Amino acid sequence: MEGPAHTKPVPVVVRSRQHLIAQGASFIPKGAVAPTALPIAADGVTYSMAQEAAWLDADHFAVGRWDGSLSIFAFNPSSTAGPLISTAVSSPSMEGVQMIVWLAGGVFASSNDERSIALWKSPSGTWKDLEQLALLEYDPKLGVANSADSFALGSWLYLVVGHANGYVSIWSGDPTRCNLSLLTTVDVRAEHPVNPWNLHNVRGVAWLRSTGAEGAVVTGSEDGNLCVVRVPDGKILSTTVYNPAAQRGINSIAAYPPALLVANCSVGSDDKNLWYYEIDLGSWAIHLRDSVNLRVNPAAPQVFNFCTVWGRYRDDLCFFSSTEEGALWMGTIENSKLSLLGYQEVTSSLGSALAFNVSGQLVMVSYNLYEFVTQSDTKPVPPTANPERLVRDV
Repeated sequence: MEGPAHTKPVPVVVRSRQHLIAQGASFIPKGAVAPTALPIAADGVTYSMAQEAAWLDADHFAVGRWDGSLSIFAFNPSSTAGPLISTAVSSPSMEGVQMIVWLAGGVFASSNDERSIALWKSPSGTWKDLEQLALLEYDPKLGVANSADSFALGSWLYLVVGHANGYVSIWSGDPTRCNLSLLTTVDVRAEHPVNPWNLHNVRGVAWLRSTGAEGAVVTGSEDGNLCVVRVPDGKILSTTVYNPAAQRGINSIAAYPPALLVANCSVGSDDKNLWYYEIDLGSWAIHLRDSVNLRVNPAAPQVFNFCTVWGRYRDDLCFFSSTEEGALWMGTIENSKLSLLGYQEVTSSLGSALAFNVSGQLVMVSYNLYEFVTQSDTKPVPPTANPERLVRDV
């Protein structure tokens, strides 16, 4: 399988921009003066942008960056608060830390390199004494871990990981020891990728259902595929191309069964960068219900929807999306349609990682860190529960 044409890894939003510029697109706003070309040459670029943010418990969250660093913060609405701990866990040549996932109380996993996943634990639960439990090793043909989700079936923990080369790996083990073993791998690659670089990165994995001895997840890939995968055997239950006319693939997904949000990069004025689907939890068919283009500048040649998450506001379900224009968008679902509440310009361009805690706290991380409280009347999530898992009342 051939990789992308570029020799040095760059963030996907930058790669997409470079492709459009090569085709003649301009990212200079109409009427603006073009910057002066200085007689100097850039020897190298270091990206410190955030790629992933994930809650570890009701009060702490982790941030993974392109430069390979992982930092753990205590939620604190202060512009001067720094991380509790920060460590280098991945090489920038592997495109930094792309995956962080909660596993159990005091335990989480992160991407490491093209052949392993790192397991981490805080014995005290304060996260200041973070230590590496183990490395989960696998065949390098899978590629670095891009995304993941975890859940329990009976007394066993299952970890489902999306990889850079278009594969999904399924792991299982004792959640109290996190001695996970690889059960199987699944090829979810699309035969005809929607992106121009033949990329198959699995950018999203989201839990859908756990019943008895079986579970199901949905995956979203940069090649355009949405796949429902059964756990633990890895059988593909359905495959859907999110948009057959797409020019770019999937960047992020968020599931609140049966609802599914898909974020991508819109190219041109007629494209969309947020899609809403409903999944039939019996047949596993994925049905498109609505789509919108989250765009501040109507003349922009592309608008990258970097991340989308479900949240709660005044005890109602809502969603958030962050775009490369530095905007944080918010909306709800009404009558199976996307209803936008609006956007707030928060940070600089390139996009931000988002993570929502079911206690009502939202973090938005780009180069800087922004914290929001969406509601204050929700009971805190127990320390033994996934702080990001929104559970539908039945």
